[in-house]
Amino acid sequence: MYRPYNSDRKKIRGWKRRIRQVDGWGERLKQPNLEWFKRENARHNYERCNLSPFYRLDKRQPPLWFFKLIIAKFLIAYDEWEKAFDRLALPYDLQVIIYDPAYISSEIISYRMKEKGEHMSVSWLSELDKPFPYKKFEHPSYDLSQFDWRLADEQHIHFEDELEDADFTAEDLLKDGYTKKTQGNGEVYYAIRLGDEWIGRRKGKLNANSNSRIWSYQVPPTL
Repeated sequence: MYRPYNSDRKKIRGWKRRIRQVDGWGERLKQPNLEWFKRENARHNYERCNLSPFYRLDKRQPPLWFFKLIIAKFLIAYDEWEKAFDRLALPYDLQVIIYDPAYISSEIISYRMKEKGEHMSVSWLSELDKPFPYKKFEHPSYDLSQFDWRLADEQHIHFEDELEDADFTAEDLLKDGYTKKTQGNGEVYYAIRLGDEWIGRRKGKLNANSNSRIWSYQVPPTL
């Protein structure tokens, strides 16, 4: 089965230095790349905590207490990004996304929208009925109840169009626990659920009249 990160228990040394690195990253995170966002072809602007030894090709997850420091930086940045994008006066949809258990994949993201009030919805919203784990992620330095949270499925996927050149078949994927799915545009893919992807927006940002655009999985371009 595909694993999204290295789950070994190798000891990580120098936690005081790691905390200083997170503090420095948090300061840099406060300023979004507005010049990129202003480009006509820009689709979104996002940032993750890409610090070593966690964010590598072979990802390692920080302990929960350390991940809460990362969440705190994301929420401080959310306030700053919100102010910056409001001043920019371009339609946007700002979200903070918490992955569980793949903590280090968490991100802050602002989608470039076509009109004010429009929001982005992902095609992999979950059918599971489970509440946001406030108790697990709570910390005195922030308040996660200020956000509305929607659950999506973190998945590993294979597009049907790619299987012709793969050394495995659709039947192999189904035996390994993958599920065959179809996107709204008709593209077929196989997916296996890896964990939760909690999508948060500040409360009050959406209303019943909000228009929605769907962000779907993208088939890699043909070389």
